[in-house]
Amino acid sequence: MIITSLDNPKIKYLSSLSKAKERKQEQKFIVEGKHLVDEAKKQNVLIEAYSIEEKEGYIQVTPSIMKKIANTNTLVSEIGLCKMLDKKELSNKLLLLDGVQDPGNMGALMRSAKAFGFDTIILGEGCVDIYNDKVIRSSQGAIFKLNFITSNIKDFISSHKEYKIYGTNVVNGIPMEDVMNEGHLGIVLGNEGNGISKETSSVIEKNIYIPMEDTESLNVSVAGGILMYYLR
Repeated sequence: MIITSLDNPKIKYLSSLSKAKERKQEQKFIVEGKHLVDEAKKQNVLIEAYSIEEKEGYIQVTPSIMKKIANTNTLVSEIGLCKMLDKKELSNKLLLLDGVQDPGNMGALMRSAKAFGFDTIILGEGCVDIYNDKVIRSSQGAIFKLNFITSNIKDFISSHKEYKIYGTNVVNGIPMEDVMNEGHLGIVLGNEGNGISKETSSVIEKNIYIPMEDTESLNVSVAGGILMYYLR
């Protein structure tokens, strides 16, 4: 079977999932490229796979249709239709994101979170959609191995007193070397331009920072990676 028409119902449906509203409504999303399709298959979230080549278990499409479905400028050989990830139990270490908006930063933070044992990410208001194609590509498959909870960060902290939650603030924080690696802890990272919101800051008891020389701040994904590595 090969699909050659852009008017095919399957192709129209896949194209519609480029919009966040449609993804949320359908509880489905697209991954692009062999690596991500394989990862989706391993995690049992792959519904259908499409390829420009004739392959067993794939629906074949023409290159022009693949360009229509995919969001990358270069032609990808295959894509996958996936169901959204199920929520799991909270892990011992949490990464709380308060308005992280850049897809590249979000994907990079996912990779670091998985690498260093922060297996649950709390997504606060204003965060970029994790099923955005740029986020998924930047995550390099880490998205399939993490637990995501969408919540108001202030409310989450207030209702989970069993976790020691640290904000990130150079002005009134303590050096990361002074933080004890406790059993249940979380790190809050804020928006790229504005940092952690006042609302969230009001319930954070302690802040930490990364000692630096002649530098005022780091990119949020770099800072998050360093802190998660240190507290792993």
